[in-house]
Amino acid sequence: SYINLTDKQQQMVEKIAGSIYRPCCGNSTAFPDCNHGMAMLGLIELMVSQGISEEAIYKTALAFNTYWFPDTYLNTAYYFDKKGEDYSKISPKETLSENFSSAMGAQTIAKESEGIQWPALQNDGGSCGA
Repeated sequence: SYINLTDKQQQMVEKIAGSIYRPCCGNSTAFPDCNHGMAMLGLIELMVSQGISEEAIYKTALAFNTYWFPDTYLNTAYYFDKKGEDYSKISPKETLSENFSSAMGAQTIAKESEGIQWPALQNDGGSCGA
């Protein structure tokens, strides 16, 4: 065991991990089926063990996902903009939900921005799959 959690902290980790998705997989971080999932789970455990607030954990988790999957979150920002909503005002918890950050959610959102080539991104074709 690298991080010792109380029962209450473990419950908080499970609650948060169960609501954070990654665009590479269809599962929440509670089922860490790739390196991104394991890294996110470790990050959540570390932050909970240090008494970081849920709000700050979601904000940090979104920052990590954004670095790992920049095109997904550019598409998501574009999606909200088209709906007349300010992406920066959408809660990180909502953005990290299954609706937007799971593989299926990200694919649905990406359809809204089909044809847009985000110039700052390189399409290397990488993924987390083995």
